[in-house]
Amino acid sequence: MIAVRDHTDQLDDALPVVITFADDPARLAAYRDHLGIGFPVVADVDRALYRLLGAGRGSLRRVWSPGTLLMYARLIGRGGRLSRPGDDTRQLGADAVVDRAGRLHRVWLPSGPDRRPHVDEIVAAVRRVEPG
Repeated sequence: MIAVRDHTDQLDDALPVVITFADDPARLAAYRDHLGIGFPVVADVDRALYRLLGAGRGSLRRVWSPGTLLMYARLIGRGGRLSRPGDDTRQLGADAVVDRAGRLHRVWLPSGPDRRPHVDEIVAAVRRVEPG
């Protein structure tokens, strides 16, 4: 999310939208403010969109893989802080490019938290979508 925030200037008129399965939609405004993002964050409390995109839940081994632990270690090494997760840590994520008409152009279903697509790959997919 932060990588997308830092690259919104490359998305032309595309509107990034973050969909989370937060238990309490009332927390979303504070989450947006905390991360300093200016694009919408909406809740998918019943995970209907996650199911539609095919994003299931991962095993503990898959989610807390050595790559994930290394990702968090790097975050801490850069001065970041971890907080207690408030959501289902085993829910696998999905990244998608959807046009304004609601057509799905690309979906990524990473095998774990450390396997998300690089923001450059997302930007390239957005730019391939024909306007209109």
